[in-house]
Amino acid sequence: MEVISTLNLELELIKEIHKSKSLTVTKNQSILKSGDIAKFVPVVINGSLRVFYKDKKLKKEILLYNVIQNQICFSSYISVIKNNSSSVFIVAEKKSKLILISKKSILSWQEKYKSWNEFIIKNYINQHEILLESIKDIGLNKIDTRLKKYLVQKSKNTTDKIIYSTHEFIANELGTSRVVISRILKKFEKSGKVELSRGSIKLKNVS
Repeated sequence: MEVISTLNLELELIKEIHKSKSLTVTKNQSILKSGDIAKFVPVVINGSLRVFYKDKKLKKEILLYNVIQNQICFSSYISVIKNNSSSVFIVAEKKSKLILISKKSILSWQEKYKSWNEFIIKNYINQHEILLESIKDIGLNKIDTRLKKYLVQKSKNTTDKIIYSTHEFIANELGTSRVVISRILKKFEKSGKVELSRGSIKLKNVS
């Protein structure tokens, strides 16, 4: 819980957050499904969450944004506050520890704590900018450029430049097919940009 103390929140608010329920989730565990109404807003203490849209007819997914340490998921925040069903899926990207904030607490803190409102606005701006960047990427950049940016971004969380992921998963993240991703990765490998192994991709000369 000590991570919360780094968020520049009022001491009394930190104490109230500590009273909220915490939850540890495993990799790929579902937090919220499309069509469900969120019962709480998760604050990520460690780990990260994936927020994505899935077209059931086309059987395609596309990553909208990730929620990382010291952030809330704004999609679940909207679902909780408006009591609306979610249009996105939220799953744990890795083993993660969350604090679950109820609607009652949110409404109370909005009235009592300026720092809570600043925290919410900061999160909204951050996730809105990431979402806009994703939309621009889809509309303006070719898939090989998007894949390169994706690999560089994911490698920032590693020390050895190795990304442990399947081609199918990356295709879902980028809203394309496994065949397309495999073809581009093979091209990257031939040009010395990556080294491919089963279930992993090692970046060598990608920037």
